[in-house]
Amino acid sequence: MASLKLKFWQKSSPKNHGDMMADMAGHGAMALPDISSVPFKWRLKARWEGYDDPVEYYMLQQELDAYRNWLRKMLVYAARPVEEELPDLDLDDEIGNWPPERLKLYAKLFDRGIMKPGGHDYAMELAKPLALDETMSCLEIGARIGGAARLLADKFGVWVTALEQDGELALIGMDRSVTAGVQKKVPVQKYDPQNPEIRQKYFNVVYSVGEMFLIEKKDTFLLQIAESLREQGQLLLTDYVMTNKSSEQSDLYKNWLAHEEIMPHPWTAERYKDVLQKLKFDIRISKDETALHLSHIKSAWAGLAQEMKGGEIDPDFNTFLEQELEMWMRRVKLLETGELAYYRFYATHD
Repeated sequence: MASLKLKFWQKSSPKNHGDMMADMAGHGAMALPDISSVPFKWRLKARWEGYDDPVEYYMLQQELDAYRNWLRKMLVYAARPVEEELPDLDLDDEIGNWPPERLKLYAKLFDRGIMKPGGHDYAMELAKPLALDETMSCLEIGARIGGAARLLADKFGVWVTALEQDGELALIGMDRSVTAGVQKKVPVQKYDPQNPEIRQKYFNVVYSVGEMFLIEKKDTFLLQIAESLREQGQLLLTDYVMTNKSSEQSDLYKNWLAHEEIMPHPWTAERYKDVLQKLKFDIRISKDETALHLSHIKSAWAGLAQEMKGGEIDPDFNTFLEQELEMWMRRVKLLETGELAYYRFYATHD
């Protein structure tokens, strides 16, 4: 490495290539490539800059490029706003709708902690266009107990504020983040969709997986999301949307509206696109993923049914099995009749 520094300042070195290789090996660095592996343009640049050894010049430039990339990431990381201090956790505040038995059922269906069709694999698939890394801050809307947020933080190093309107799920999720030692990196917090109080110009990415249909005033909510994004921010949504058949308001559709735990307020895909464009989002993906979503739901329940046939099912599931199956089958019927669809939207914001 000493000879590299000498070349950097003096652009020449009395050492030959063999001496250089030995010197590098003695410092634990990787072996220098053969001159034939150095692209011609780099050999030409080395001669132009007055370097005797094109290999040494090429390796120096690679190190400098790596340093520049590292420095860029550190500057972005340093520019992140300071995380807010979190309130004390009190698990006795709200307990009732989500006892351990019900959570165990969802863990069996959709991967532990994810609680949504597709589980870990779909969450990772959705994250692909986001190019997540440790310098980025994300916001999740409708995080349930924060399983997806913790997964992304673990895989990519991102910081995720996970918002959930069900206070009990938020408390359970925060408890799990504390247990995992990521309570500051992945805080799970209760929020009011009517008054979300989202921090402005703070997040690089906002995402929501199948939860926005439960928010009534989405126009106002999406405006706050747009205002929460930093420059070149990204928005990723998957959601249930109304179709032309939904306007007929069939008994099946009305029954679905009446029996969801939280009253649905679905939009059409066209309204989503119209509002996002008005908010200056550049929509990159607008895709009907109904068939994929149906396959995720059906495969999860089929796997559970197979276990029940083998007598391996946990008896604790029985209390909640029927009500959960009915809820998911209502969604399946609407998706199959075309009264609902499941869409993915990906957009960027200047």
